[in-house]
Amino acid sequence: MLKNKMTLRAMILVGISTSFSPSTFAAPLQILEFKKGQLSQSEQKQLCEQVKDFCTQQAKWQSLKTPDQALWLLSKGNIVQFNYSNSGFKLLKQWHIPLMPAEEVKRSGQYIFPKLFPMDQNRYAIAVIDTFSEMYSGGGAGIERASFYELKDSGKTHRFIENYPFSFNRMIRACFSEQDYESSKGKCHDEDGLSLDIRPIKPMVWQFRYRYSLDVSPASDSGEKSFKGSRNLNIDLNKAPEQPNIPAEWDYEGAG
Repeated sequence: MLKNKMTLRAMILVGISTSFSPSTFAAPLQILEFKKGQLSQSEQKQLCEQVKDFCTQQAKWQSLKTPDQALWLLSKGNIVQFNYSNSGFKLLKQWHIPLMPAEEVKRSGQYIFPKLFPMDQNRYAIAVIDTFSEMYSGGGAGIERASFYELKDSGKTHRFIENYPFSFNRMIRACFSEQDYESSKGKCHDEDGLSLDIRPIKPMVWQFRYRYSLDVSPASDSGEKSFKGSRNLNIDLNKAPEQPNIPAEWDYEGAG
């Protein structure tokens, strides 16, 4: 009888151990931020020996470490991954994304957003942001659109999301007369804007959290009312929609 109880207890323990295997407790996916000034002089020297083209831009280096202790460098359109061991850093992979000068395209600028986005436990992506600005009488707008690129093991990149709304802020003049200025109580613009927060939910699924706000001046003749709204979208990275499902007025791309 005692032997049977011991056998049963052993079976239960084995079952518990199997149910809660290391894969069950896989670390949650987290977006990591590239930051400046995190490398010592000796570390920079060691890295420079392996990526000499970077050495003229050391002041602009941004770095981070992933949970597997790999070191990542970001400098303009270049991303580099190093492995770390007792012998020091060793170059693993390198990617280059050509950033187009503003004068070559109809945009104010383009840059790599300084964060590393996990697609799963071993695959990462970065975002390239196109920035636009426009000015008009008594107002203007700043607009950002995002495209996401997977960093492939081969050293190549694959764009899987293109030209998504990333952010915008816009001001439109609402005061045109002395009476308007008096009635506006110092608020002479209609203002609206959009922001995006991204959170990995599980491998190959990100949640896009869009937040929109509209603040209408008392002097406005737009017929609109002040408003705040939000929309959470779960995006399957294997088949991301061409554009996110948000209201048209949230998706401002510019007047022209």
